[in-house]
Amino acid sequence: MTERTILNDCCEDWIIQWGGFYRGGAAFSCPECATEWRKGEGPTYERPSDGRSFTRRVRRGPADEFPYLAAVDGQEPIVERCCAKILLTHGPRMPEGSFACPVCATEWSKRTDRLHGLRVPVFSKPGLAEPLTVQPGRTRPFLIALSEYSPPRD
Repeated sequence: MTERTILNDCCEDWIIQWGGFYRGGAAFSCPECATEWRKGEGPTYERPSDGRSFTRRVRRGPADEFPYLAAVDGQEPIVERCCAKILLTHGPRMPEGSFACPVCATEWSKRTDRLHGLRVPVFSKPGLAEPLTVQPGRTRPFLIALSEYSPPRD
């Protein structure tokens, strides 16, 4: 698997919405997962635990913009924030077949597989080593490789 920077959705959501209100050098933590962060200069944020830095960027469309955090070192996640938000929010209800992300234009395909006796949505795109699915989490769902899926606990 390719080395990649992992950024929790909850941290990215928090920083996108509230990060700009912290002063440079301020320490804070994500209220959902408790990951510690430090505000750098400008739109930069660092995780003290591993020294990884992220900067706020915006993708501009014809009539709107989409904010996201990009890895300062260039090692981006396998799935862009825009795609992840769409797959997690709407993916399980989307019809099977091909679709493109309206923000970054990534081409995706969706199918449904049976796993552990459950029907799960499966998403793939060119260049992805293994298809992804939605894993229910303690506080919110997240995307994982299909081979790592485990049924939700009751």
